[in-house]
Amino acid sequence: MARIIAVGNVKSDGTIFNSTPGITIDTRGAYAGEMYKVNLPHGLIYHDNYIIQLTQELVDDGDQDHWFTAIGYLYRSKNGFHVGIIRGNNGQYIRGNWSFTLLDL
Repeated sequence: MARIIAVGNVKSDGTIFNSTPGITIDTRGAYAGEMYKVNLPHGLIYHDNYIIQLTQELVDDGDQDHWFTAIGYLYRSKNGFHVGIIRGNNGQYIRGNWSFTLLDL
């Protein structure tokens, strides 16, 4: 049975509004400009083969248009991973509120 390792909710600016203690979000050291880097505390994860589940809120660009978006991760390691939200009409990374769950089998 899967074991929950960590959970969290992240605001579009990278601020955590609740999560497993010790997790931090960096918006400057991420793979691309509008992505997020999730930093996991030492000892939380013992291998690189954990499961990442991501969910995002609908993203409003101010025009009352809710474009199709996709959320995904890159570079999973024991130390963390990078998260990007991509706007469907132009393929650009954008900011938005999102949440995560990390599982171990």
